[in-house]
Amino acid sequence: MHTADNIYNLPNLRWDSKLVNGYKGNLTEISDSIPFFQREPFKRGRSENKNLDVIVNTSDGGMPIATVSKSYSLVQHASILDTIQGAFEKLKLNIDETECNLYLTEYGERMWLRIQFFKKHIFDPGDGHVLIPQLHIRNSVDGSTPLGYELAWYRLICENGLMCLDTESRFRKRHTASLEPKLFVKYLNENISTILSEKEMYVKWRQKELNANTDMEILHNWIDTVVSDSWTPSYAERVFSIIETGQDVKVTRRKNKTTTTENEESYIIRVSSERDVPGAQPAENIYDVANALSWVSSHQNSLQRQYKMMLQVPKMLTELENSLE
Repeated sequence: MHTADNIYNLPNLRWDSKLVNGYKGNLTEISDSIPFFQREPFKRGRSENKNLDVIVNTSDGGMPIATVSKSYSLVQHASILDTIQGAFEKLKLNIDETECNLYLTEYGERMWLRIQFFKKHIFDPGDGHVLIPQLHIRNSVDGSTPLGYELAWYRLICENGLMCLDTESRFRKRHTASLEPKLFVKYLNENISTILSEKEMYVKWRQKELNANTDMEILHNWIDTVVSDSWTPSYAERVFSIIETGQDVKVTRRKNKTTTTENEESYIIRVSSERDVPGAQPAENIYDVANALSWVSSHQNSLQRQYKMMLQVPKMLTELENSLE
């Protein structure tokens, strides 16, 4: 793999149990950090496995990184970047103005690329903190992660990702057939207008003020049920704290030495202030709640957990809206 000046170590970030490295730059600069792979027969001496091949990282001296089935179609990270660059050029988007965050596992087999683009569509929903369109691309060459594209809004002040509310706009493709570049161009053409139309929803959320006498009770019940059930009580405590104070908290949970009258295990939960959340304030509207959720989901040490939680936010917000009607 090329050594790049824009690499930075992420000691606490994992993809499953795998170490993750990060890279920053525009699309052209990021491409220099992408490794190349090839498939080879899975064999030892003259003995060859008839069902499996091995994927090796040719940018890292032929490091073997995974075994895959004979029917598996290898989709190179580099090919995806070439496709994106071609699509952006057709859409007349300036590649040099893109800002990317690239996450690669230690041997490069898994990739999560986030691209900020469409700078002319940066907008302020009304709180003084702008959002910019962001494209997420996930891929693997070890068969663990299907190729996927998703659009999001990215809140610059707190590095929050608000996933596209239209779940039908997500594209996923298993590595069982060749990827045609025109599919990506079609995806962007069909879905950029979708995410841009969501500006109206964020403005609406910003204008939907929470009534202190009625809505706050509904909000707290939503945190205790929907958020807690989806993300666990510890994450619900963090969301509650951000909504109440604008501060994130550290939640520790330990087993109580005594038991309840029903002889069930009980726990002691301790909450301590950790840090102010940039751009956060005690929640006055649904948009403030959305940002609290996106902060907690976007700031996870596990990329898998981060991705899963981010995808759950739109549904959770829909349930809150329905409860407040």
